[in-house]
Amino acid sequence: MKRMSIVLFLALIVFMSGCIGTQTTTVTTTTTAPPKTVTVTETQGKTTTTTVTITQTVTTTMAPTHYPLTIIDSAGRKVTIKKEPQRIVSLAPSITETLYFIGALDKVVGVTKFDDFPPGVQKGRTIIGGFSDPNLEVIASLKPDLIIGTSMHLKYLDKLQQIAPVIIVDPKNITQIYDWIIKLGKVVNREKEAEGVVNYMRAIVESVQAKVANSTKPKVFFLLSYWNGYWTGGKGTFIDSLIELAGGENIFHDIEGWKAVSAEDIVARNPDVIIISYHAGVKPGDLCNTPLAKTNAFKNGRVYVISDDNLISRPGPRIVLGLEEIAYFIHPEAFNYAYQPKACAVSSS
Repeated sequence: MKRMSIVLFLALIVFMSGCIGTQTTTVTTTTTAPPKTVTVTETQGKTTTTTVTITQTVTTTMAPTHYPLTIIDSAGRKVTIKKEPQRIVSLAPSITETLYFIGALDKVVGVTKFDDFPPGVQKGRTIIGGFSDPNLEVIASLKPDLIIGTSMHLKYLDKLQQIAPVIIVDPKNITQIYDWIIKLGKVVNREKEAEGVVNYMRAIVESVQAKVANSTKPKVFFLLSYWNGYWTGGKGTFIDSLIELAGGENIFHDIEGWKAVSAEDIVARNPDVIIISYHAGVKPGDLCNTPLAKTNAFKNGRVYVISDDNLISRPGPRIVLGLEEIAYFIHPEAFNYAYQPKACAVSSS
């Protein structure tokens, strides 16, 4: 119920953003013209000279004054935006979601085939290919005035720049997500709307931190994938920072990035909580026949599956929903969260 209220609040921000952000900036000026001499001839042949003062009201539509705008993107590049973008190509679902929440989705003309939020986002927009393999010809045909991508798209940068200005967005933690929401708000002339989204995100994060502040930190293992080993995330990954914010201790915080670890390593570090990616390719019950059944997590039924991987993998506004879900798993007592234990029949030996 609480998650629904968060989504509805963010949706309200989007609605208000649409109402505010689409207004045309106008300046109305009233000018008084110099006195004019008007000659009026009456029917009797008498001529009267009259001086008339004419007041004119002139309405002028002006572009926002902060353009041209120069920003530094995640690749350390200076990018100058000459005027407010009207035709944006988004090369990543996280970017599309961010533009949606700050009320700028109406400017997006191209998205990837993986874009699925908000529901129906692909309707009326051109699919420009996949996340890692965008179709440059399709992008060029859309005549965009701005392209927004991630570090995944640096290999296409030279060709993309021939089409339109390119901004690389690649935040590494929640603080950088905040910064990029504000920065994109400035780029698309939705700064106030962006500030509203960030303020609400901060409130959610601070609420979670306050609830788990005085709790012990359970040891947590996150299973991203069961393909060719147990893939997990260490320093520099979103899951690592989310586990910490949610009041847990990532048992593989000492590794860098994403890495496959062995069952023996996991058992030796003995997690109290195991969180499994929805698309890990394995269910909790499947792991009962593996060495992981020896961990405290399995013995005590503290094994969970993320409801939507996009909540923890896409660096955008919805990541706070992922944080809340992880916090529920790690500290259910702090949120009055009732969970269904998933324990294996483990022998005492």
